[in-house]
Order: sequence, then C-alpha cells, then structure tokens
Amino acid sequence: MAGRSNGAVLISLGNNMRSSTASSFCVASVPLVSRRDEAARNVARVADWLALAASRNIDLVVFPEACISGYGSMAKLGRAELNALAEALDGPSVRAVADAVERTGVAAGVGFVERATDGQFFNSYVVCLPGGVRYCHRKLHAFEHPRIVSGDRFTVFDASRGIRIGVLIGADNYVVENVRMTALMGATVLLAPHRSYGSSDESSEWTQPVSMQQALRLASSANAARREEADNGGKWLRRWLPARAVDNGMFVVFSDGAEITGKNQAAGAAMIVDPFGRTLVDTSGDEAPGGLICAGLEAGLIGVSPGREWLGARRPDLYGVLSRVGSNRTGFEAQGVSARGAVALSFAQVRRNRVVD
Repeated sequence: MAGRSNGAVLISLGNNMRSSTASSFCVASVPLVSRRDEAARNVARVADWLALAASRNIDLVVFPEACISGYGSMAKLGRAELNALAEALDGPSVRAVADAVERTGVAAGVGFVERATDGQFFNSYVVCLPGGVRYCHRKLHAFEHPRIVSGDRFTVFDASRGIRIGVLIGADNYVVENVRMTALMGATVLLAPHRSYGSSDESSEWTQPVSMQQALRLASSANAARREEADNGGKWLRRWLPARAVDNGMFVVFSDGAEITGKNQAAGAAMIVDPFGRTLVDTSGDEAPGGLICAGLEAGLIGVSPGREWLGARRPDLYGVLSRVGSNRTGFEAQGVSARGAVALSFAQVRRNRVVD
C-alpha cells in the first residue's frame, strides 16, 4: 500500500510503516534469493521487485553482491566455468536490468561477475539509473577466485535530491579507509552490497564477513560451515556499518543475498542506517526470505551529523604514514615531534616519558 499524507510518502511493508517527506530520496534494499547458472531467472526477479518499488514511490533498489551470477562459492570453478558465469557490462543481464529501470523509473544496483573487454574477470556492481546512465564498481578486495581481479578505483556519483552515491562491495567495507575515501569524494549514501556463500552440500556452507586471511582459507575448505563465523557473519556488519555511517556522516544501505540450496541456510539480510549510526529499518530473522525494506533519506541530516563535522577537523598532514605499503607500529615513530605540555592518555598523563598519576 502506498499513499500520501501531509506531503509525506507512506510505505507499508507488512508490519513496518515507514514515512518520508516528498523531497527525500527513497531507497530500498532487497536480500534477493538467487541461484547459480540461472541469470535470466535472477534478472526476472529483479524486474519484479522494481515494478513493486515503482508502486511504492521508491527511487533506488539495492540488490546484493553477485545477485545476477548467484552466490555459491566460485573458488573451484575452472576457467571455462567462470567464463560461462561471467558477462560483459553491456551483456544481456545488465541490458535487461537497464530495460526494467526504464520501464519502472526506479534505479537499481545489481552485482555480477564481469568479463572485461580485455578478458579479465571482476566482481562488479552496476547501478542503472533512469535515462540510460550506468555506473560500475569493481570490487577492490576480490578473493573469490584466482582469476577474479581486484578493482583499482573508487566509485562515487551524483543521483538526485542532493544525494551522492558511493559503492563498496562486500569486503571493501571491512577496510575503514575505503569508506573514508568515498566520504572524502563526497558520497552521502554508501551502497554496501554483500553476499552469503553456499553450495549444494549443506556441510560446506559459510557466510562472510571474516578476515581476508580466513576468507582465502575458507574458500577452499570443505568444512567451512563448521566454523563459528558462519553463524555470526551477518551480525558483524550490523555492528560495523553503523560505525562507518557515524564516522563519515553518511547513510549506508546494506543488502546481503543468499542462494537457498539447503533447508538450514539463512535467507540474507538488509539494513538501512542514517548518518548518526541509527538503524532506520532492517530485516528480522522472522521475515520471509527476499523481503523488501525501505526508508526515505533526508539529505539535511548529513550536514548536521557529527561525522561530517569531524571530517572538517581532520589533520591530513599527520596521516602520511597510512599510505606506506607494509606500515606497522614500528613505522609510527615520533621523530621530530616536540612535546608541549601533557598529552591525555587514558586515565594518566604522559610528560617526557614519565607517567604522572
């Protein structure tokens, strides 16, 4: 049900009612249920959700990482299998999504395995806007398959109603510098598509997030589901992303998909967070798989958020060491720095290497 009252758009989502002003940018997240080797079916489901979103005055729908290709582990695919799974940026799936965007007037972000013109493979996410404009982000920290290459640039672009969108895929969001860079490039809304991994063998299912080293190990492990991280994966980003939002004064839209291949596998999750780190809406464990959540994003909140205030107080001259390859604590030496007065450290004060109570 959708209606208008006192200039606000009211959107009924089961038991959840969300309201937004007529001038706000309304975004939805769908934890799409997807299947490997069924790209046409997955695209058809995307089109169905866009049609529903159009009836509810939604501007943008965020779908999960790799939702077109399917979510199962790619680690053991041969080159021919990976090539069959991949598509060009102007291939049939992205064109079909772009066509659905034009029909409905609702922008869409979808993930797929991209086959570039030079033959390289990328874990990519394309945002199709009405009018035929497309923006593609290539995952910066790709580890899904030895032949999938990591991207080398950030993706930030203007949408409408004062909204500037940044995209980071899955593990891109684990590195705090990535989110900060999108904010410094002017992003006010971060799209954080994600995916849960699975296979036809229930004993080998596992989910992100984990550390990069764990991910590389788990990708080839037959006993991955036995790790405790698999049960708690969805909870990690529910803690991390609100922190990213408040640190950088931006909205964050999270969409995690799952390929349902076993009766015990989770169905994915979705969450929308405001610039104060408050969760506006999210899915619960009791919701039906593949449900839609949405919220109106008020651009005015960004400028008054503490994160934006502190972005202006940064001291870039202090952070040069962050860009050095292999930096560790031994590289952070206070050479050439003179102490003036005392520096607060926990519940003590440090003055010329003496601790004073």
